[in-house]
Amino acid sequence: MRERAAKPKRKAYTVVAYGDSWTYGSVANGWHEAKEAGYDWELIHGSWFSQLRRWLMQMDPETVIYNQGMPGWKSYQGRDHFERRVAALDPDLLILNFAINDWTNKIPLHIYKTAMDQIMLEAKRIGCQCVVWTSGPVAAASEKSYGFESPMQDSSFPHRFEEYNDTLRNLAAEHRVILADAERVIRRLWESGTEISGWFYDAIHFTQQGHDTIFQCLRDALALDRRVNKKGRRIAEK
Repeated sequence: MRERAAKPKRKAYTVVAYGDSWTYGSVANGWHEAKEAGYDWELIHGSWFSQLRRWLMQMDPETVIYNQGMPGWKSYQGRDHFERRVAALDPDLLILNFAINDWTNKIPLHIYKTAMDQIMLEAKRIGCQCVVWTSGPVAAASEKSYGFESPMQDSSFPHRFEEYNDTLRNLAAEHRVILADAERVIRRLWESGTEISGWFYDAIHFTQQGHDTIFQCLRDALALDRRVNKKGRRIAEK
């Protein structure tokens, strides 16, 4: 009797988180320990990434999720290294954010927009679903300090940080990708009376409370989405 061929093993659902220090995990619970251990992101147990990883693996223990957070990177670096950092991992889902280093390094808004647009197009090219999220708000001397004592001295900056986030929101709408608007959620918390001055580690990074909010926004955005990825499986549907 002829033996039946073994059924090929299904590819594990693969997620890549791509961005800067916010994606890497600065400065959530465990960050100082990770720094002492040579910047091992797996020790940053409080980061939004680590929380999302645990949540996804509760639903599917075979999920593979990569942290490609590169501290200091700007959007054009993310675009230039997309093939090696993202495409080579064959992801089903890309979780994307760049902005803060574009702002602090005075990268013109049109360069930021072009780079982020190209990253989203590349994700589409490789058949990968994309989620973008917004970082901030930042404590800026020219706008709102949110009670933080050492806001960024941004009077010479060509753009407000909010303009980068608005660009990201518009691109998400144009590309019809999921948007987790954490910056707007945090800003509305502040406007409704929540004290967030203690959330700031410096003018551009939040400690644990910020990571908790980003995770909640990403979790909610993924849980509400009902689009089907290229392999026919639902995205983060409990």
